[in-house]
Amino acid sequence: MFNDDSMKKLLPLIVLCAAHLAGAAQPVSPLDYGLREATTGIGRYYALYNAHTEALARGTTVSYAGIDTLELELPPAWRSIPLGRHTDFGGLVLYVTNTVKHGALFSLSTAGATVDLDKATVDGLDFTAVPELATGTRLLRLYDQKPWTERRGFGYMAYRSDLLVLHDGVAANTPVMPWNTDSTQLKATYYVVDTAAKSVRGLTMHRTKASTFRTYCLSVSGQYNVLVEDMHVTTPRSRMIADGVFSIGNSADIVVRDITVDGTYSGYGRSRNYGYAFSLNNCYNTRYERIRAHGNWGVFGSNNMSHTELVDCDIDRFDIHCYGRDVSLHRCYLHGRQTIFGSMYGTVLFDSCRFEDYVPVRIRSSYNAYTPFDVVMHDCTFRLTMAHHALVSIMLLDTADNPRPELREKCWPNLYVDGLVVEAPWTVRRLDIYDPIDNLDDLQREIGYLSTVRLRGLRTTNTRGRDRDLPLRLFSHQVKTKHTVDYTVE
Repeated sequence: MFNDDSMKKLLPLIVLCAAHLAGAAQPVSPLDYGLREATTGIGRYYALYNAHTEALARGTTVSYAGIDTLELELPPAWRSIPLGRHTDFGGLVLYVTNTVKHGALFSLSTAGATVDLDKATVDGLDFTAVPELATGTRLLRLYDQKPWTERRGFGYMAYRSDLLVLHDGVAANTPVMPWNTDSTQLKATYYVVDTAAKSVRGLTMHRTKASTFRTYCLSVSGQYNVLVEDMHVTTPRSRMIADGVFSIGNSADIVVRDITVDGTYSGYGRSRNYGYAFSLNNCYNTRYERIRAHGNWGVFGSNNMSHTELVDCDIDRFDIHCYGRDVSLHRCYLHGRQTIFGSMYGTVLFDSCRFEDYVPVRIRSSYNAYTPFDVVMHDCTFRLTMAHHALVSIMLLDTADNPRPELREKCWPNLYVDGLVVEAPWTVRRLDIYDPIDNLDDLQREIGYLSTVRLRGLRTTNTRGRDRDLPLRLFSHQVKTKHTVDYTVE
């Protein structure tokens, strides 16, 4: 039994607990925003949209408890459904029909604001004198308004961007290339972010055959410290192109894992096909784990990437089209196409990867940006085919200089191999280390940067794993280099 004194002591505690519960925002459910009553796919879309919009306003989450499978139809003038800090779809399965316009069904985004900066400050990496950037965590987007290079043959210019992570005005990383140059025209935007974790997980999305416009699954923009996991997207065979199932831009410290993408909108039977499962632009420090994705055109299409990591992935292609630094792939199964780069810097590392009917490294010609970087392979396996039997393929366009001074010299990468099993069927007669293809007129000039080719722990076998002799050729055609090449095979 409580006496009066005990009740007096307990009463303030009860009041405090009640106040805490009253102030805590409870999760909202689409069931309470029209989903129960909805009889059409459009009505179900609005139930989801309104629930997420209300959750953002309240600062709470959306609960998908009791919701298993939904058929959505996107209405006229539909908009992306905005996501909050944490979204767990709980295994929700969506069938989405879109006959209205292209766009992302879900988005996690922060708006940016412009800031005036001089190029010397950017390369100095100290922004403590800039009031907008001096405190807290900021993402600083650097955009060069002068074209980095022309995408020759495709009718457009390529522009470089960098993303810096600032903590109390000091950059935690560096740009891919310097910005304090005469040829740079700087425009800067910043995003106010915090270091707390964000997450999106637990969704299967089927894009229906009846769709006549692309519905991307998720767009992430202006974000820091985000986990995207346990997502599955399917796409029927279609003549639509230009897919970007998952789009990530102007973001840093992003982890994407346990994702399956079956098919993409990347064209069938068209003269120009393209479209990707992952469309990436201007990202720093992103990691992709256990990605299982295949499409008609490829999986990763990206630009302006710095510090990218792939782990335990099964994919048919990885690209950094233009402007990147430092990529590492660990225990990945790469098959069917190529790993392709234009304007790449730093190191491309393959660790315990398997290449099958694949070009491990291809330099894209259309950007006319043959930049210096290193390729490192450690304990990899390369299964050759008649079509793909070179470690590094150099696509050549012509002998024209690039007008941008940073890209004027034409460079080929160094290659460092420590442990490589080459499986070759009897129809393949040799392994080429560097294979220049297309317009061989470009070989009339001296090639810069390339100075070291080291192959250690090399084993050549037939397809049954038995040792076989396989001729090696450093260059498939005669090449002139500015530096003597230290070429070692063990």
